[in-house]
Amino acid sequence: MDINYFKAALSHHSKGNWNKAQEIYQHLLKEDPNNYAVLQNYGPLLAQLREYKLAKGVFQKCLKLKPKDSLMLYNYGKFFHDQKIYEKAIEYYNKSFEINPKNAMSKYNIGNIYFAQKKFNSAVEYYKKATEVDPSHFFAYNNIALSLKKLGKFDEALKFYKKAIDINKDFVDGHVNYGTLLLLTNKLDLGFKEYEWRKKSKIFSDYLYYSKLQIKTPIWTGQNLQKKTILILSEQGIGDLIQFSRYLFVLRDRFSCKVILRLKQNLAHFFNDTLEIITEKDKIPKHDFHNHLASLPGIFYKKNKSFPKNVNFIRENKEINQKWSKILSKYKGLKVGINAKASSATTGDRIIPIENFKILTNLKNINFFIVQKDLDKNDVKIINQNSNVSYFEDLDKPGKPFEDTIGLVKNLDLVITADTSLGHLSATLEKPTWIALSLINDWRWFQNEKKSIWYDSVKLFRQKEIGNWQQVFKLIYKDLEKKL
Repeated sequence: MDINYFKAALSHHSKGNWNKAQEIYQHLLKEDPNNYAVLQNYGPLLAQLREYKLAKGVFQKCLKLKPKDSLMLYNYGKFFHDQKIYEKAIEYYNKSFEINPKNAMSKYNIGNIYFAQKKFNSAVEYYKKATEVDPSHFFAYNNIALSLKKLGKFDEALKFYKKAIDINKDFVDGHVNYGTLLLLTNKLDLGFKEYEWRKKSKIFSDYLYYSKLQIKTPIWTGQNLQKKTILILSEQGIGDLIQFSRYLFVLRDRFSCKVILRLKQNLAHFFNDTLEIITEKDKIPKHDFHNHLASLPGIFYKKNKSFPKNVNFIRENKEINQKWSKILSKYKGLKVGINAKASSATTGDRIIPIENFKILTNLKNINFFIVQKDLDKNDVKIINQNSNVSYFEDLDKPGKPFEDTIGLVKNLDLVITADTSLGHLSATLEKPTWIALSLINDWRWFQNEKKSIWYDSVKLFRQKEIGNWQQVFKLIYKDLEKKL
């Protein structure tokens, strides 16, 4: 075998030039079909290319040639892992570990499998085994904390996050995870400090884009802004924009300064004329300081140890409000908006299976209005057995984003929603808003409160057990019954 040619294949493989690497591997195997050094690299490459059938044949050939090669067994486990064939993956990870008990990744990946299956106690067990083999495995400590957080063991989780970032002080996502859990558990000073690490995270595309802007002005950390101009960059989701925009008005009023908000969403029509609004397409105007929107709560909390009151800054379209007033006038009784998730792209704990709302529709003299897009018509049928649920398919399609939603919400008596931007919108409009939260909710709702520190009109309904929405909706049902 031409060793330099083989090294070229390995180089292409490591750099992600997979097609070129495949070409060389295939050429070398034509000359020597049983060349184990080539085969043990060719199998993982085919798996990366998702040519699973060919990859399996290569791995099986490797098994015949060297059945006790720890690295090959590990890669075969990874082959099954990537296809979510979990039992087989665990089998080969364990075989690999038996031969090479110094390979912590075998136990770590078994932990990842159990985490994916939501078997969090088992995940903790295997992550800990990985740290026993490799005490410097900061990813494993981070994932122990993630698992413990899912189990509601927050104090334990904090210790393991701290362990991860003590080992690797530059572990960005470890700092972010630590920060959000500190905030959730009301350890706010350190929490907000750690939360600033999000600006270095590759998970948050907002900050990668921000670094490309190469803004030269100082980052505002609380300096006097009298007669100054500050640029605030919106970030993350629409709920974040709505919730934290109150700080723009606090800035303006407290410092008598000019505030420029740079939006990444097409939502300039949300705001009244007291702020200057620009978009990502606009040239950044002259300014003295800048910062991101979600950094403002930490700066003000550090100074005041409190959060400002809600500011209803949302500009309303009277014509659209009247349109929805006319549409809803034909419905008698209580008018309640419901929302199970933000969009079809929403994942995780912020989705409520739509059938949970079905129990509410048994209440008479209530009309329910689904306030969300991308809803499957079958979902409407599931909860509409009492024919008191309405869904407007064209909501927000004719005009600007959220204009119809604002008009509809203004004409409702109550909104019941998952943790979505609708909750923030409805609460900012000072509409009574009930938010159903999973056991492990976003930090901004904190842990045990039934009321929100952010909005006077919000009531929080929390899961007591992971995944148990029925319990939550029984409570909502009782309160809705009282409202009648």
